Amino acid sequence: MKITTETHCFGVGSFDEYFDHVERGWGSSGQVFVSLPPDTQRAVRQDVRRDVGDTGGPIEIEVEFMFGSGQK
Repeated sequence: MKITTETHCFGVGSFDEYFDHVERGWGSSGQVFVSLPPDTQRAVRQDVRRDVGDTGGPIEIEVEFMFGSGQK
């Protein structure tokens, strides 16, 4: 089996645009987020904002993909 890793960066216009789907409850992470108490939601939002390096403008998110291939 062979496993390769690829990294892709994509740009988003703002942190608000990036985090909007989570705040709307989309996907499993969004469902967990909206179930949290408001104070915890604010803390999570600030942690994510810091983790992605938000400076008030566009942000770039780096995503890593792993691909596996092999023969049986």
